[in-house]
Amino acid sequence: MFVKSQVHSILILISALLIAPLAVSAEPSKPPKLFTENSEMQVTLAGPWRSVKKDKAKDQLYPASLSYTGADGQQHSIEVEVAPRGLTRRVKVCDFPPLKVHFDKKKTKGTEFRGNKSLKLVTYCHTNRKYEQYYIKEFLTYRIYNLITDYSFRVRPMVIEYKDSESKASPLTRFGFLIEDLDDVAERNDMEKLSIPKISYKDLDEETISHLSLFQYMIGNLDWAATDGPEEDSCCHNAKLIGKSNEAIPKYGIPYDFDSSGLVNAHYALPPAGLKMRNIRQRLYRGFCPSNEKIPHSVKMFNEKKTEILALFETNKHLNDKSRKAALAYIEDFYKTINDPKRLSKEITGKCRGKAS
Repeated sequence: MFVKSQVHSILILISALLIAPLAVSAEPSKPPKLFTENSEMQVTLAGPWRSVKKDKAKDQLYPASLSYTGADGQQHSIEVEVAPRGLTRRVKVCDFPPLKVHFDKKKTKGTEFRGNKSLKLVTYCHTNRKYEQYYIKEFLTYRIYNLITDYSFRVRPMVIEYKDSESKASPLTRFGFLIEDLDDVAERNDMEKLSIPKISYKDLDEETISHLSLFQYMIGNLDWAATDGPEEDSCCHNAKLIGKSNEAIPKYGIPYDFDSSGLVNAHYALPPAGLKMRNIRQRLYRGFCPSNEKIPHSVKMFNEKKTEILALFETNKHLNDKSRKAALAYIEDFYKTINDPKRLSKEITGKCRGKAS
């Protein structure tokens, strides 16, 4: 009886062990979150685009659907809401405005989009293909800064088919990309987004602002400020702040919106008034003097990442030859400057703002 009981128990145990892996494998695995992957997504975005374009100046939500093939190989469709966003591109430049995509938490559960309340989408702007080249280069500009520091907005590339739910017009397919939410940038750096009107440049982390300032010089961007902005109650201009708290020092600037840079070289972009710049391709360093001592470290970082930075443009399949060649030449000129001690002193550390600490 004892032997039979033992055998019976062993058989039950073996059966349990055999069934357990099946039970575990039966649970669906979660796909990677949206900004942990760099692969290009094929997306269909359907919405009332005729109305969106007609009333693009209005802050209005419209129903839309976002369909895509997930990492599991299955087709997914998520009901979302979209709204026009931005200033210059939205009102003065684009026929089709940049969008903000709003998600329902329940409808994104178990998908790549889970955890996102809303995200900025850089759209096609105009049917003319030259505009697409601008935003491909802007996407790659975000990627440059991702290579330099984690204090940066991640981006996810997409080839988007726009279907108009209000007409029978043929769909339009163009490159676009989503931009990570600031809350997520702060969270993965163990910080929080800050809500303050302005700060002193002395409150900024010296190493990070050194990286940021040299990056802005690299891409030829003057349309930014990391200490204040045009709105009295919100810092900053084309940059956001994160930190341990509103009171804690140091604070960290996170740049965005690079379509006015020399690297993107959009035909509609102009240098800021008052700086007496010939055109947007002309570089001017706008970093702060207290971070000058960090410049050698930043230069070293950019040199270490040069091969990867160039590869972003060399291997991108959406860039045409003209755009690729111009972008690579512009980047190479930056490297000539930072690796020439005389030019580095004259054009960068010698042009800093504020007083050295």
